[in-house]
Amino acid sequence: MMYAEIVVNVPIRRTFASRLAEPPVEEMEPWPPESAPGNGAAENRAASTLQTFHYSLPPQLEGQVRPGHLVWAPFGAREVQGFVLRLSDHAPVATREVLRLARPDPVLTPVQLELATWMADYYVAAPAEAIKLFLPPGLLEKEGQGAGVRAKRELQVEWIGPSNLPDLGAGEPDGGQDNWAELARSTPGSRTLAYVLAHADSRPSVDEVRDACALKSPSAVNTLVEKGVLRQDAEGRLSLAQSREESRAILASMQGLDRYQPLIAALRAAGGPLWKSDLAAQTDGGAGLSLLRDLAAVNLISLEERTRFRDPLAGRTYAHTKAPTLTDEQTAVWQAIRARGFGSRLRAGARAHFLIHGVTGSGKTEIYLHAIGETLAQGRQAIVLVPEIALTPQTVARFAGRFPGRVTVIHSGLSTGERYDVWRKVREGEFDVVVGPRSALFAPLPRLGLIVIDEEHEPSYKQNAEEWGSHTVFYDARRVAERLADLSGSVLILGSATPSLEAYQSAQRGRLTLVQMPRRLVGHGTQEGTVYAELPPVEIVDMRQELRADNRSVFSRSLQAELHATLDAGEQAILFLNRRGTNTFVMCRDCGAVARCTRCDSPLTYHERAGTLICHHCNRKYPIPTLCPECNSKRIKYFGTGTQRIEELIGEIAPRARLMRWDADTTTGKGSHEQILERFSNHEADILVGTQMIAKGLDLPLVTLVGVIAADVGLFLPDFRSGERTFQLLTQVAGRAGRSARGGRVVIQTYSPEHYVIQAAAAHDYAGFYAREIEYRRELGYPPLQRMAKLVYWEKNAEKAQAMAERMAQQVQAQITALGLRPESVTIVGPVPAYFARYRGYYRWQILLSGDDPSAIVRSLTIPFGWRVDIDPVSVL
Repeated sequence: MMYAEIVVNVPIRRTFASRLAEPPVEEMEPWPPESAPGNGAAENRAASTLQTFHYSLPPQLEGQVRPGHLVWAPFGAREVQGFVLRLSDHAPVATREVLRLARPDPVLTPVQLELATWMADYYVAAPAEAIKLFLPPGLLEKEGQGAGVRAKRELQVEWIGPSNLPDLGAGEPDGGQDNWAELARSTPGSRTLAYVLAHADSRPSVDEVRDACALKSPSAVNTLVEKGVLRQDAEGRLSLAQSREESRAILASMQGLDRYQPLIAALRAAGGPLWKSDLAAQTDGGAGLSLLRDLAAVNLISLEERTRFRDPLAGRTYAHTKAPTLTDEQTAVWQAIRARGFGSRLRAGARAHFLIHGVTGSGKTEIYLHAIGETLAQGRQAIVLVPEIALTPQTVARFAGRFPGRVTVIHSGLSTGERYDVWRKVREGEFDVVVGPRSALFAPLPRLGLIVIDEEHEPSYKQNAEEWGSHTVFYDARRVAERLADLSGSVLILGSATPSLEAYQSAQRGRLTLVQMPRRLVGHGTQEGTVYAELPPVEIVDMRQELRADNRSVFSRSLQAELHATLDAGEQAILFLNRRGTNTFVMCRDCGAVARCTRCDSPLTYHERAGTLICHHCNRKYPIPTLCPECNSKRIKYFGTGTQRIEELIGEIAPRARLMRWDADTTTGKGSHEQILERFSNHEADILVGTQMIAKGLDLPLVTLVGVIAADVGLFLPDFRSGERTFQLLTQVAGRAGRSARGGRVVIQTYSPEHYVIQAAAAHDYAGFYAREIEYRRELGYPPLQRMAKLVYWEKNAEKAQAMAERMAQQVQAQITALGLRPESVTIVGPVPAYFARYRGYYRWQILLSGDDPSAIVRSLTIPFGWRVDIDPVSVL
């Protein structure tokens, strides 16, 4: 007998000390409630336990079930779905039988199964939740709720009638027109008009028409004469009262054939099969099933139900492109990657992981394209990750133009049907390149050979534990991609102008091979050869000086002048506003001093509800100052401005400018990112006002000016990555300017012009920034020098939230002792209120652990409902 070890798709609220075949029903409690925001990691387990259950296979399923199959199995009194993890010829306990297959083929590949198991362990998450990341939404079914998403079946219609069929209503019964005789309604009037049409030249008499058409009386003739369709002369002879074409149209209507004319015209023009819904759209809904069946009955069309691919790229065409000649710099980088990554097929366990540190506009994308070309030539496939849906259309256009018919896209903006169909087609090997944000990493490519992560520094590659929703595996796509590359023997390429400190340190330590592209490429393959350009000059404007000059506008005099010059030249500008952290820290507008904790030197956060400033590192509280402690100024402000206000102010200083906003408020609809990008690229606007979306890899040749409204927003947030994030944003958004021969310039407005982050960004000096920042991290024991774990508790009662957080802190401390860890090897911060202490009615408290392996401590904890576990968080806010 064969047995299957299965991960059941049922969250379980308890700790498993061992693998059990099936606990008593009363011990099982579904967790969490659907309305709760907790973490699946609270489905606790011992460090090495995966919460699997053993089932026996009935004889009819032996030989059919394989690892990765989705099956139905009994679970207590219910039937639930589960994922087959592995097969064996024995089981440690008494078992029940698997009931049936839920899908005929496995839904996960062996590599995906192994990766999901690793993710569950690494991120201290429920195995079922990790596995579900690899499946399209709607695939899984719940007992009693019917089938999940399935392939779409639709009628396909094709013209098979004669190619020389005359226009409808011709009335002549010859050749292919015999088909129409079967469809046409025969009435005295239609027979009369048809006969006169066929014998118009001989002008038949009324008696001839009556005899030929078997008319009992001349009433049909008289009616047509009265309506002006026929004309009768004094001798009783009949002729057409209108043109032959008009008469044919009248006859078609009388015979009921006019209903078919739009269908026939559309099908004959298509020159091939059309889907019924597309045919209906072309005929204004006139593709009713009864009409199609009529045409099929007389063998003019074929009807066949087929599976229709819901293509997210349907209707889009991409101009085919050829690979340009690489520059010397690109050639050196590509040769280094090709020699180590593609020289021979990677053997198991070998690593070919690369970091391309290339300035904005240096031509990194062409390296990605070459790597994909080499991968496809070896019969393997590729995944290309971008940080935002906003970048997907532009990236898809580049890759689909180079590899036509082989590229598809996966992202959360697709419909459930589209995501299922893409998953199905990718699994069947019909696409070789998948492009999208982090979820595209889980595409079931059977021959994966390359993973590209563009703009790898972006925090959006990490599933945010602060987001509202049912996410339970807070994974980092960059870390998961490393593991996937190792498991599949794939090449991994990370690229960025501002690499994350984690990636750059890995390169320094040899875990990644560092290749650099320090020059910006403007002309590529032109008659003059390769043309390089300097990065755009950056002007730092001290907004304190603007205030002293009595300029109280959010726009400095320099930025206003540059805006008008840009408009005069017919060029475009981007105005960047980092709204994150708006109204969260206190700053003196005279000297630029920021309120800081005297014990932690961390910027204090303003809490409106409490009416105090709080340090999120030590939880110390401070009163809101009325005077600046540095210069005694009363000009203390809560810092921040929104994009809509910026838009209004531009209307005041430059009313001639055509404005467009790109932020969360303007991108709620499907395809809105693509529409905004297309409109701005077509110069339908002069100024684009946006938030972080506009800093991410966009290539807009007409943009010659970038203005950063307030560089300080985000710089003083109480997060150890605030400096890194600000440097990356400023450098990246500055890189949107001057990406053509027109050149460009950048204006950064700040109240802290001397800050090392501002200075490094203005100088495009990544090396200088890295050296300063990594030393800061080393002094405080922050990542990437140590690892970190964050526990966040959500509760609607404020007192209970604090009490539970304090109780968990005690458990953590006790567990450190129980594990025999040295107290100094683990740093505990908290419990403290989270940065956004109250969210959607929940109070949130958090505990931070840092050390060599804090996740090992978390795995050993009993974590009650309401906690979220975030391993390697990108933010401690």
